[in-house]
Amino acid sequence: MAALVALMALSFLPSLRRSLHKPIRFDPDRPYQVYTRDYDLEIEANDLDAVLASLPDRRWAQRFPVTDPGPLYDLEKDLAAQRARIAPSQPQDSSAFDGADAIVSLLIDHSGSMRGQPMFFAARAALVASDLLESLGAKQEVLGFTTSRWKGGQSREKWLNDRQPAYPGRLNDLLHIIYCSTGGKLSAQRCADMLRPDLIKENIDGEAIEWAASRLRQREERQKCLIVLSDGAPVDDSTLLENGDRYLDHHLRHVVSEIQQAGDIRLAAIGISHRVEQYYKHGITISSPEELESTLVQLINRLLRPSP
Repeated sequence: MAALVALMALSFLPSLRRSLHKPIRFDPDRPYQVYTRDYDLEIEANDLDAVLASLPDRRWAQRFPVTDPGPLYDLEKDLAAQRARIAPSQPQDSSAFDGADAIVSLLIDHSGSMRGQPMFFAARAALVASDLLESLGAKQEVLGFTTSRWKGGQSREKWLNDRQPAYPGRLNDLLHIIYCSTGGKLSAQRCADMLRPDLIKENIDGEAIEWAASRLRQREERQKCLIVLSDGAPVDDSTLLENGDRYLDHHLRHVVSEIQQAGDIRLAAIGISHRVEQYYKHGITISSPEELESTLVQLINRLLRPSP
């Protein structure tokens, strides 16, 4: 009987420890830091199969249905047909916009709340935007950001093994994905990869924007634009629990402010039922994912052809 009581007590210890964990108070004077970058990944979309197959928590994918990518392939065919019909009869306009000295990077939030319809319409909007940029002669990049695992990955495990030093900074493994790099054009096949149920996890926006901006700054084009598609504030439970609930939000605001002040990149964002105006000077909030396509096209035109 005593042994049974002891076993029952031990089974309650993990939940007891969690209940006794006091929330960490966020300190805005502490600089943003990363506990370790050893497990961060930057990959091409065609490497997703190998990378995701190697992760230990693929069970999450089984909880969610796979979104049918067929409509994306249909859209790609429709766009190609439209271009074929329009191109031969399109008049040459010497005053038309010349995009040869412009590049637009599209950065897509891959947080859990984007699963399903939001991600499908984000992929659809990215395809349409890619076709538009090609028609304008502008370069393009399409990028995605998430984490390798939920609620902390190997970074958090390392922190636990290191006896949990206080205020560790970011505690999850970044996963940054390149769907289309400069000089290429986005395809329906690459967009279909965005719909994988085993891909979408946490979102650490500040570092993703720094990554996308650093790629743009390596380019020689004079006109550089970075557009973020998101549906919420940055969240990673493992990081927020040990650094305070405003830790990632504060860093995002700092990164956005630095880029906007530098002025070398035109930074904008579209938020799906999420007020991105609180972060971005050029922010647009829409009420449903279905509005992404038309809003993104309008935003690209506005950024590349600003009013005098």
